[in-house]
Amino acid sequence: MSPRPTRAAGRPAIIDATVTADARLHPRFAIDAHADVIGEEVVLCRALGDISLGGCCFWGAGWEDAGTEVQMVLTFPSLRSNLPVAGVVVRSSARDMGIRFHNLTDEQKWALRKHLRDLQTMTPQE
Repeated sequence: MSPRPTRAAGRPAIIDATVTADARLHPRFAIDAHADVIGEEVVLCRALGDISLGGCCFWGAGWEDAGTEVQMVLTFPSLRSNLPVAGVVVRSSARDMGIRFHNLTDEQKWALRKHLRDLQTMTPQE
């Protein structure tokens, strides 16, 4: 049996490790986008806190429980584009709610990648 990680302040050492943006599989982007979210509740036109190719986050109190499957329509107003996606709530707290995308088709992945790239390259007046 391998030894347990050392603890700092009563917590496993792994929890104290700092995760940087470079360590993420999918970098997060703060962009102009919102979503209609259908889960246990229906929430319309909720602004995204951030988004990546792996999921998105909504700032403010979470309204769904972790583990809840949701259907979303992501809206990118400056691109005049919508993208339906499915996800699972991975974190829900008084501070934010995180959703991991799942079962995306190749077309959805391609569209999301394209929208994120297009939004990053747009000039402010576009």
